[in-house]
Amino acid sequence: MIKSTIQAILLCILMIGTVSCGSSLVIENVDYSQPLESVLTPNSENVIHDQRYAIKFSVSPILESEGRETVNEIRLIRNSAGYYFVTASGFQNVYVFAPGEGELELENSIEFLENNLQEPAFNQRSSYIELVDLSDGETYRLDQEGIIEEETE
Repeated sequence: MIKSTIQAILLCILMIGTVSCGSSLVIENVDYSQPLESVLTPNSENVIHDQRYAIKFSVSPILESEGRETVNEIRLIRNSAGYYFVTASGFQNVYVFAPGEGELELENSIEFLENNLQEPAFNQRSSYIELVDLSDGETYRLDQEGIIEEETE
């Protein structure tokens, strides 16, 4: 009886120690950014798969939002805060998604209504994503909130 009580107490102490250690470990200053954009071709079911950065999802909801059925290439990049930026040639928007458990949730839709993006390309910069439309040379600084306005001096 005493032996089983001692074993139960030791087991409880071990469980409490294990649970308390797991919740106190925090790694700060994590940089989720992808240094290079991914240019991906959707398959016949509009699914893209980036093996380099281990992500796979259907772009059908994005295409539906753009009023399109297909697209030749999707451009994808992830910023340091962990948000995914998605666009394609002819799109009116850059879509910003927050990663979740088994899902991407739309955080923001950055509109380019004056001119659809003709030849978009993403670049990773230290504190923002650079979007360049190669067709006209227009450059935009983006974060998950939208277009970052240039500071005037």
